[in-house]
Amino acid sequence: MAPVALYYHPDGYLERTTRTASGGAMGLMGRQVAGQQFLDAYLSHGMWQTLTAVVPSRELAEPLVRTCQEHPSSKRQVRRLQLITEAEYATSSAAKVLHFPTPPDERFAWLRHSRTPPQTALCGVTHTLASPQAVAALCSLITAPFESCDAIICTSHAVLAMVRAVLDEYGGYLAERFGGKHRVRPRIEVIPLGVNPEKFRPATNDERRSSRAKLQVRDDEVMVLCVGRLSHHAKAHPFPLFHAAAEAAKRTSVKIHLVFAGWAAHPAVAEAFRDGAKQFAPNVRMSFVDGQNATVREAVWQAADIFASLPDNIQETFGLVILEAMASGLPVLASDWDGYRDLVVENETGFRVPTFSLQGAASGATLRLLFGQTNYDHFLAECSQTFTVDLVTAAERLTQLVANAALRTQFGTAGRTRVSKSFAWSHIIHRYETLWAEQARDVTPFPARLHGPASYPELFCTFAQYPTRWLEPSTILERVAGVEPPNHPLTNMEAYLRISDSDKLARVLGTPVSQSVEDWLAALQATGASLDQSTATLTWLFKYNLLRPITTPR
Repeated sequence: MAPVALYYHPDGYLERTTRTASGGAMGLMGRQVAGQQFLDAYLSHGMWQTLTAVVPSRELAEPLVRTCQEHPSSKRQVRRLQLITEAEYATSSAAKVLHFPTPPDERFAWLRHSRTPPQTALCGVTHTLASPQAVAALCSLITAPFESCDAIICTSHAVLAMVRAVLDEYGGYLAERFGGKHRVRPRIEVIPLGVNPEKFRPATNDERRSSRAKLQVRDDEVMVLCVGRLSHHAKAHPFPLFHAAAEAAKRTSVKIHLVFAGWAAHPAVAEAFRDGAKQFAPNVRMSFVDGQNATVREAVWQAADIFASLPDNIQETFGLVILEAMASGLPVLASDWDGYRDLVVENETGFRVPTFSLQGAASGATLRLLFGQTNYDHFLAECSQTFTVDLVTAAERLTQLVANAALRTQFGTAGRTRVSKSFAWSHIIHRYETLWAEQARDVTPFPARLHGPASYPELFCTFAQYPTRWLEPSTILERVAGVEPPNHPLTNMEAYLRISDSDKLARVLGTPVSQSVEDWLAALQATGASLDQSTATLTWLFKYNLLRPITTPR
């Protein structure tokens, strides 16, 4: 068994940008950016010789194969990629720990629930947790057969509090409904995302001049940068930043150039951002550049003087752009919101702007979402309207940064130091591998369940009363003379589950013979088939008149 296997699906590890028919950007989600950076870091810093990946299909693994072949680490040392499909994983033991780019998949917990040892510990990481599907995945940590060797990784302490709140509420319901005391078995850890401080670094003078020229940022302008999806309902409403920039320009008489490196799901949203900039910050020059373009997205850091991000949305969980900004040596203006709170040290690497809401706001919103009275986008919009970024503080703090170049340098240097010490991917990968090693040590064999997973017991349990009889191991089956294995679409359903090699079947059925079910299974397994394949083959032979019972089964 490998120490660790990654569950790989391109959706979790590959930056992909798709567009609508009207040209709007639909792809490039933050979790995909984070997943791709994690994979790059694991290939660069992981202590492994064979990368084992569990994949839905080999076709979906092609991007991973290319990544491993082209990655710089492949030139430094000889490493091997081992691919295991989900179907293969179900009948084998791939690794001591299986890690997901999402909360751990309960399907694999139920699979383990019905298997014989050795066992595998499951691990996963949180990203957006606001959707009903994400909350249901958290609730499954209580009701699905997760164990103490499993783990869910929260990227921030705010996410940890959210996870515990959901589990406490749901566990309380279960206790009220069924009695007893609920217990969350998986361990819950906090490990942040990371950043590559070699990729994101302070710009040289030449790089700064070149980048500002490309963006048409003038020498006498202070450039305030905002990077991320342009979504007023699902990421960050731009009004607080427009207001702060307008006030800072008015109070300091400094020319401010606010640059958005982002993308919108629909042209109407992009146009609304542009119109909003004109209305709410008419004294500030605005530019919008395509943040989907990786080259553009990486270059904008070199031109900026200040980085600003003021999210107010429950979809946000961490704030990878904050790490990228600090690694680039930029001072940060951030809202005091979820994971941002773990990253920005107040008055040391930047400023955190307070946020607030009113108790009881958006009452019933989650119920309306679950009941189908609203969709997810409208749910997020409703929630975002109930959270406020302190406009007074935002304007005051941005004014300080715009007016004081020395303060910007001080904060930027401190942010770079903080990232290098605590958030470089080399450190984060080490924390992951330490956790995985502890999980592997905690794995203990669980007794196999005779009837399979409790969520859906095996057929011979669930549908025990359907057939007239069940054959026993001692039931005698005889070969029917003169009957050959059929080859017809009607008789070849789900052939992958059984022995379909005609030569192997011919060897087993070579001469008419009478023997017990147990002996027939042994003969089929002698061809190299598993017990499950042999059982499926035996029932197929029986179904199509190649074998028949000569003793009456009970």
